[in-house]
This record gives sequence, structure tokens and C-alpha cells, in this order.
Amino acid sequence: MSNYNWLFDVDLSSRQNQVEPSSLMQDAFGPSQLSGDVSGGQSIPDYSPSAPPEPTAAARELDAIKENSSLSANQSECSYTVANGPIISPPFTDFHSQSNYSYDGVSQLSTSTKLVSSTNLGAMHKSSMNEQGSHPTKRLAATPSDLERPMSMLQRSRSLPVIDEVARAQILDLIDASRPITPDASFITRDHPLLSLSSLQTYCDLYFTRFNTAYPLIHQATFDASHVETLLLISVLLVGATYCEKDAHQLAVCIHDVLRPQIFANVGFTARPELWVLQTILLVECFGKSRAGQKQHDMSHLFHGLLINLIRRSDCQSVRPPTIEDGSDDLEDDWCIWAEAEQKKRLAYLCFMWDTQHAVLFCQSLCMSAFELRSTLPCDQAVWEADAAEQWDQVRRRQKAPLLFLTCLKAYLTPGGNPQPRHMNALSRILLLHGLMSVSWDMRRRDQTSLGLVENESPFGNWKTRMANSYDSWKADFDSYCLNYTSQISPADLDIRKEFAAFTTANNAIYHSAHIILNAEFLDLQIYAGARHILGRPVARPDYVRSQRVVKRWATGENGGVGRDATRAAWHAAWVVRDGVMNLEGFDAMGLFHFPWCLYLATVTCWAFYHARPAGADPSEAGPDERAEDSDDDDDEMIWDAKAEMNALISGMTSVPAEALAGLGLGGRKRTSGLTAVVARHLSKVRWAVVHDGMMVLRGLVPWRLVSQYEGLA
Repeated sequence: MSNYNWLFDVDLSSRQNQVEPSSLMQDAFGPSQLSGDVSGGQSIPDYSPSAPPEPTAAARELDAIKENSSLSANQSECSYTVANGPIISPPFTDFHSQSNYSYDGVSQLSTSTKLVSSTNLGAMHKSSMNEQGSHPTKRLAATPSDLERPMSMLQRSRSLPVIDEVARAQILDLIDASRPITPDASFITRDHPLLSLSSLQTYCDLYFTRFNTAYPLIHQATFDASHVETLLLISVLLVGATYCEKDAHQLAVCIHDVLRPQIFANVGFTARPELWVLQTILLVECFGKSRAGQKQHDMSHLFHGLLINLIRRSDCQSVRPPTIEDGSDDLEDDWCIWAEAEQKKRLAYLCFMWDTQHAVLFCQSLCMSAFELRSTLPCDQAVWEADAAEQWDQVRRRQKAPLLFLTCLKAYLTPGGNPQPRHMNALSRILLLHGLMSVSWDMRRRDQTSLGLVENESPFGNWKTRMANSYDSWKADFDSYCLNYTSQISPADLDIRKEFAAFTTANNAIYHSAHIILNAEFLDLQIYAGARHILGRPVARPDYVRSQRVVKRWATGENGGVGRDATRAAWHAAWVVRDGVMNLEGFDAMGLFHFPWCLYLATVTCWAFYHARPAGADPSEAGPDERAEDSDDDDDEMIWDAKAEMNALISGMTSVPAEALAGLGLGGRKRTSGLTAVVARHLSKVRWAVVHDGMMVLRGLVPWRLVSQYEGLA
């Protein structure tokens, strides 16, 4: 409670039975860690409400945020509520038609950026776009090296780590010792064609160009494949192999199955392991949870708590890389020390990000709290990707010092307080969104476990409304960042346009999904849609009956009309699909793990919104009961354009504010078949068992007589 009192600026001094608040996370950290020196001579602040957070470092932090803010006082305090904002949407049916939908010739920016805004923010964005559009010759096109690239390296031509014969021999020795088995029960030997030197080099290249760019965990410039621990190297190669053809991916899964015992048996695995051990465990877990089958996912989930505990025993959550003032005469040594500290920090942040995604999006338990992250946000990409110590030193001196994670998080959660920081890199913005999602999960869990022991009136007010406003505040800031970014891109930079479109679309999907989870019980939606297993357990008949009752009450609301939470959830779900169709090619988000699941989540929500309502609830449904759908002659047509039906449904749902969605006639239940069929077809191509299970749920929602047309979809 002390954590949240500080975070939400709650003054409990007048409340009865007031208990003296303890230091932040005092139960999780010992006194020596709370007050000790942290990798740079800075002590961890006390964030209890009775004392302002660190009157030196944190106060300077807030001053820096105010300085960096590009908003005026009125703009910084404006309310940004997506659901209530004015919507301007051009009428169109074909999502791929550009005649009625302009991107200003810059980038395929998320549609919600330009179509959803509050009055003040919309005026600000409109002014910005008009200025760019009316003076195209004055726009300063930035070179690729001047901009960060959230999905790629700044310099595509920079050298990648090299796998030599020595490194390959060590990898093959480890494989011989672990004796992995193929699906046909044969052992994988060192002469396997997919373990050749050229194949291993390909896996390594794919890791650093595909995975490490999207999830920057390992410092490439100081990574020497010939000298790193073999277990870390092979975990890197296995993740890289998942971006190859299916044979290489399957081989990687077989080796992955026997890798964890080798980690536990290694002399480096202790109660306080070195950085490389933590990186190895995180990569192995990431592989199992998001790049393999159900068996690997379940095993990774079992060992997830182990990784969290090991991180807590390390200094990864509180480490702060040394500053320029802490440097020595040996620049090379300073660079290596900084790189290790930055990698520790990023390991904790990425682990937190994936933990939050699995808790919020997959309705699992949250293991890591946002309050445990006491370090500064990740450095800028130019500093992270510097090739040499001299370049690193030069770039670092030009960059502003990273801000504290908790201070920035509080700025988004405190209405009318300090303005949000404006000068942050892309990774930091995404981490702060996950910080908000973590807080929201905590609030929901508090409601679920209170058992009536907690007073009805929360000291934080209506937490759902407050969290929705915080999400929207983050979105307004993210949209402003995207507009500023795209205004600097030359129309000829097609690669950057494609990368940034994937980045914005995939992370806008997390934002919309967070709103969906805030307004719906997704476990019940899945069970109602026909999921046979949830959280590793089979769904029984009583489970379905209960979920059916919950979902129908959610869809119809208290008075038997249309639920307010349902309209909000469905509206945000429609935006996930629309952004994906408009901005991506075949829903391809360049391999970002979460996007296929967000697409599944959104599709199930749209389907349930229409299917759980009585047939007459939709103005386009003429029948008095659920048999009306079956009696419609149009539903028996053998010529069926699934994509056109999906486009019409999603276009209509996103053309009005959320409140108006209840009275919008879009064909109701039968028109959701096109959406479920198209998305199911796309998810069938994703090599991830969890998504495959979701695809089977969606496929079950496609009418049986149309299954052959579903199979023939491109």
C-alpha cells in the first residue's frame, strides 16, 4: 500500500488507524540494499508517501521532465480519453485502398494515431500534420543514422559476431554431452547438416538482426562468440534458428529440450549467478514460452519463478550504469563496465515486460512488480550500438541522462501532476506501458482477493477509470512521438517506413489489448468461444455454463441492453484488427511475439460482443430469437468473401465512438464469420503452440459449410 500511496499521490494522513508506511519494497529488499551504494554512488530513494521521493535525485529528475516537455501547461494537463474523443473516419470498405486514406506520404502510421484524439491533442496533431503537408519542401529528412530504429540496427552494414571452428567445436561437444533426440527417436549427432559452420553463423546472424533488435538484451559490440560461455552462445543460436525454415526450428526445439539440465549442472549456476547465466536462462525461457510447443511452454512457465528469484538476488533491478563523472583513465575498461551494467538493467526490464505480458494478456499470475525496478530507463540506441569505446564515449556525452523508471511511471498515473517526459527512446516508452499494465493487474487482483475485507471505497478512487486515463495519456504521448518520428523520414526510406509501421502497430495492439482486458474477462471469453484448455487445465461443462452466463451479462449490461464495458472492449478490439490490416502485410509484425496473440484476443472479443447478445439486439438482426440467423437466406450463399465481410465489420466498428457502437447495425453474428476465418487462417502459419490453440478456437467459430472456403483463403 505504501508503494501505491506514493504512486497515486494518496494522502492518508487524515484517515483513522493510519499505519506508518514502510520504505518502498522493504519486504523484498534488505536494509543494506535500500540504503547502500548502487553502482554509481546513488542510494535508492524512499518512496513512502510521508516523505517525498529522494529530494535530490528524483527531484532533479522531475525538473528534467518539466524541462524536456514540449507541451504547454494547458496541453500537458489536457484529458485524453480515446473512447470519448471525436472520431473522424472516411467511409471505405477496402482496407487496402489508399484513395480515401492518406498517410501524408510519410509512413504507414497507426490509424488510431490520426483518427482518435481529444480536442486539444487532435488540434495539436492536426497543426503538426498541416504544417508538414503544406510545406513539403521544408521538411528535413533525417538520415538513418540520425533516427533510432526500434526494429533494426542503426547501421545495417556493421559487422556481426563470428562463429569460428573453436566455438562450433564447443557447441558440438555440448550437444554430444546432452544427447538431444529428434521426433523419430534418433540422436542428433555432431555431423548433422544443420549444425555446419555456415548454418550456425546464419543462426547467429538472425539472432542479432531479428531478435536482439526487437528485444535488445545482449550488447553486440562486446559479444565475442569465441570467448563467451558455450551455454549462452547455444541459447543465442537456438533463438536465431527459430527465424529459419521449419527444419532448423524443429532441430532447435529438440536441443532446447535438453539444455536446461546442462544449465543447472554448470558450475556457474549458483544462488547469485553471473550475468551470462541469467541471460542464458532468460533466452531459454523466452524460447520455450514464445517459440516452441505446448510442452516447452509449460516447462518454461514452471521455471519462470526461478528466474525472477535469481534476478532479485542480483543487482539487475537496481543497477545504474556508471556516469561520465565515474570514468577512469582506461576508456576501454569503462566501456566494458558500462556495457555489463546496461545489460543487467535490460535483462531485468525485458524479464519484467514478458512477465507482464503473460500476466495481463494470458491471464496468468504476475511475478515481478513494477516497484522492484529502481534503475534508470535504457539508454538510447546510438549509445547501445556504439562499435568502439571512443564512439561510445562521444555519443554518450551528447545524450541526455536516462530518467528513472518509477518517476516516469508516476508521471503517467498522477492526473494534473508533472507532465510526461517527452524525450524518451522507443524501448523506454514500451516499458512504461507495461509498467501501467502491471499496476492495473495489481488493482484487479486486489479486487478479486479482497473477500469483502477491504472497504468498498478505494483510496485510489475508481481505479479502472484512472488506469484507462493513464493508458490514454501514454497513448497520446506515444502518438506525438510517432508523428514527430515520421515527419523526419524521407518517403524514399521504405525500410524504415516498414519497420516503424510494424513497431507502432504491434505496440498499439498492446495498448488496445490492455483496454480490452480492463473491460472484459478474457478467460471467460475464450471458454465461451469454445476453448478446450485454459491455463493448462481442461474446460469442464460447469466452466462453460458459468462463463456463458458471465459473458452474456457482460455483453448485455445491467439493464439488458448493451454493456458499457463490452462496447469499450469491442471498440478497442476492432482497432487492433484495423491497424493490423491497414499497416501490415499479411498481419506480419516482423516477428514480435505478442502481436499474434493480441490479434486472437481482439478477434474473440469482437465475436463475443455480437454473439453473446440476443439476436434482436443488433438493428440488422430481424429475427425475434437466435433462430433468425439460421433463417437468413444470405447466410446460405456459397460465394463468400471473408475479407470483404471482415473489412466491412471492422470499418464500421471503428468509424464511431465506443459509446455509439451499441446501436450500430453491422450484420451482427453472421458478419463475424469473415473476421474469424481470416484471422484463423493467418494464425495457422505462426509457429507457436499457444497461438495454434487460439487458431483452433477461431476455426471452430467458422460455419461448417464454409470450412472449404476457409481452407482456400490466401
